[in-house]
Amino acid sequence: MTPSPQPIPPMRLIRAGGALVWRLRHPGRQVLPGDVLDEAEIEVLLVHRPQYHDWSWPKGKIEGRETIPVAAVREVEEETGHVISLGAPLTTQRYRLGSGQTKEVRYWVGTLMGDDPHSDTGLVHLRKPVHRAPSREIDQARWMSPSRAHDLLTRRGDRRLLNELLMRGRSGELVTTALALLPHARTMPSGQWEGQEDARPLSRAGVREALELVDLLSSYGVRRAMATPSARTRQTLGPWAALAGVEIEVLPSRAAGVNSPSADEAFARALISDSQPRVLCAPRSMLPGIFDVFRQFTPSGVRMNFPLDARELSASEMVILHTVVHEGQVRVVDVERHAPRVAD
Repeated sequence: MTPSPQPIPPMRLIRAGGALVWRLRHPGRQVLPGDVLDEAEIEVLLVHRPQYHDWSWPKGKIEGRETIPVAAVREVEEETGHVISLGAPLTTQRYRLGSGQTKEVRYWVGTLMGDDPHSDTGLVHLRKPVHRAPSREIDQARWMSPSRAHDLLTRRGDRRLLNELLMRGRSGELVTTALALLPHARTMPSGQWEGQEDARPLSRAGVREALELVDLLSSYGVRRAMATPSARTRQTLGPWAALAGVEIEVLPSRAAGVNSPSADEAFARALISDSQPRVLCAPRSMLPGIFDVFRQFTPSGVRMNFPLDARELSASEMVILHTVVHEGQVRVVDVERHAPRVAD
């Protein structure tokens, strides 16, 4: 009798995150967003997997409800012991596994938090403790020159990522400043609130969203927080600010929609001044004006990543701009979006 065919397992996309972590060969040098870096000036961090006998970039699958940026920084720390923050995103890699499933790995530029001259290493305690990967999974994590890394990397896609990293260095886009823009978390329904509108607080779901933002903001090394005067914007950033020991700067309600190119440039510069990654929480109605300001300083190929309408954004969904100041001009080199994953 002919045996019945075995059912084909359903295709499933496995999502993972990782980073190309780099450092200066001579740590005494200070670099700012927009500075050009030659490959001879940097080293990159590779890991060796004894099970596969290969060298690769540190990476791993998401766990539980964490977002991919949170998974990326956690996996790098587990596999290398280094705490990093994320810079601009790199090309997403997709490949077929032996099981027939497709793996999608999102990569970022990774910077050591302790080696960044602008960082406050006290913010590292925002991260949850991790356990180092067992030696049967990762038995070496080694700094090396880009040319040596190119020779050792096993996968062609990993070598392409290295070339992309080096290209960013040559174009002055390796070191960037992150600016996270987000609407406030979900609020108590207006029909259930009898006080002033500006004092209407977050709902229970909104409080959970605010708590989940802590890990996401930490992934990008955010060190400063800004919010409009309403209670809900400040409460959205409250858990992160309390744990980080950071004061929330209160901005005037009208923070964008300025009327001239020079005023727009001044506003953009104010939000990305002193090269410190920061977050701005504002009412959804204010965000289109802020997006319009930054679109002026964004190449057309990147501009499409902005939301076309702030109504596209879910509550507490972040739009992260990666910016540089090059030859005195503000430039947005990448735009990405992430939302905390909160159980209903």
